[in-house]
Amino acid sequence: MWKHVAQSLQGPSHANDGSVCQDSHLVRVFNTGNGGDEDAQTIFACVADGAGSAKRSDIGSAIACETIAESAAQFLELHGHFRQLQLNIVLSWCETLREKLRVAASSNDCDVRDLASTLCAAILSPEGSFFFQIGDGAITVSSNGIYGVVFWPQSGEYANVTNFITSDQFKNHLEFQATKSKISEIALFTDGIERLALNFESQTPHLPFFQPLFQAVRSSTNGDNLAADLGRFLQSDSVKNRSDDDKTLILATRLTGATTGDTHGVD
Repeated sequence: MWKHVAQSLQGPSHANDGSVCQDSHLVRVFNTGNGGDEDAQTIFACVADGAGSAKRSDIGSAIACETIAESAAQFLELHGHFRQLQLNIVLSWCETLREKLRVAASSNDCDVRDLASTLCAAILSPEGSFFFQIGDGAITVSSNGIYGVVFWPQSGEYANVTNFITSDQFKNHLEFQATKSKISEIALFTDGIERLALNFESQTPHLPFFQPLFQAVRSSTNGDNLAADLGRFLQSDSVKNRSDDDKTLILATRLTGATTGDTHGVD
């Protein structure tokens, strides 16, 4: 079974200028097997970071997480598993997302570029694990005690620029990977966490950051306290001094006694 915790929190730069948190996240756990089989659960996790220069990107990031989660749920309902999940199917989900963003732009009397957002998503199922991403932020995983980064954060043509789901060239930037490896731990995070969570020289996860956090998830017996503790950590001076951007972090570990259901939000 899967146990998870997640937070999206406003960064100091947005607090100072009065803007809202532009990050969003969503976690959904599906019981895809029979009875109490612990390995029958599937977890979907997604983070999205609205472009800082886009005036309604908080709406865009929320739509991104909700739409991709719903597409995954519909796919599972139709097929009963994720074995057939491929890049072309994920691209169709993104096309659905882009259409919803166009509708939202019309409703909010803005350009669709004002809803620009990155997207990092993972589906860990009994049949295998599937990952896709456009933009910065990252997904890190652990299998048999070995940690790795699924996709390195994307940078755009210029410094401090990345790719967004609203881009006309999004198909060229969307990365997809599938593996049959059994993932035991996963973290998804937006770029406000990158400098804490990644070793840029070796392009590997920074284990002193992740290992205590995963240990806290595994050992916690109170989900509400765990979420509050994660929030305090992300708002601590040691974290804020490394990045003044919004921060989103999802942590999930496979073990007995995990919680199920949906958690999501823009905090």
